[in-house]
Amino acid sequence: MKLAKVAKIAAALVSIGSLFLLAACGNSMGAVAQSTGPTITIGIPTDLPYLTLREGNKYSGFDIDVAEYVADKLGYSYKQIIWKQVPAGQSVSDLNNGVVGMIIGNYPITAASKQNVDFAGPYLVQSQKLLVSAKDNSINSLQDLKGKSVCVTAGSVAQRVIESALGGGVSLHSLPSAPQCITELFDGSVQAVSAGGVLLSALNKFKGGGYLKIVGNGFATEYMGIAVRKDSPDFVYQINQDIKLMMTSGTWEKDLKATIGQTGYKITSFNMPSAISAQDSQETASEGTGKND
Repeated sequence: MKLAKVAKIAAALVSIGSLFLLAACGNSMGAVAQSTGPTITIGIPTDLPYLTLREGNKYSGFDIDVAEYVADKLGYSYKQIIWKQVPAGQSVSDLNNGVVGMIIGNYPITAASKQNVDFAGPYLVQSQKLLVSAKDNSINSLQDLKGKSVCVTAGSVAQRVIESALGGGVSLHSLPSAPQCITELFDGSVQAVSAGGVLLSALNKFKGGGYLKIVGNGFATEYMGIAVRKDSPDFVYQINQDIKLMMTSGTWEKDLKATIGQTGYKITSFNMPSAISAQDSQETASEGTGKND
């Protein structure tokens, strides 16, 4: 039975490897450096500092580290990776049409998303937080958003939780990406930005310049995953084994501290998933204790 399972996974990886070769023929953000073998195309956002950031031809961040680790375990060196920017709203089609083999980068596992793609992971846990002007003392909790204007990423966990908790009592600005929300906060279009605490810490460190602050306890636990083509159970299984190995080997913690740890975010055991089972993000408005979120 074990040999049959291994053979099934190997066959799936061969099939997926062929998909990657086809995907590599499409448009990408840059050529693979000196690679003469097969390639793997990984979709990412490119504007998330400390997570998935592109500067010139260099890519950096924790999610990049996770993707490179997984790719290596699948048999691809970093030179065999083609990074492809995936626009908001295009992830499902890019995956299921074979444009990319996987997508990583602030992609929460939700019941809605799992209807269209499969997820490996989670590889990171975070709760939703609030980012406001450093001079603003009127917002310290989710309930303080009543009567305020708030920017969220379109379709995000934060958007759904705030809409559910406050309804029409808050003015929501829904934009394609969190960095765009930071711009709105700076120009006064909104009074707060809500997103995952890890992401907000990264953006505040990179763009805040001391003019912004993160406030309140966390709310709504969010599980970040690696999205792959729908109906790919064997591929999901293999990636999950790689994520588990990354965690147990100490590489996960080392990479998280080297990236997110530099933003001022307090890393705790809360951030490491206790189970690798594509669990859904908890889209509730209950606020945390502040100790692990």
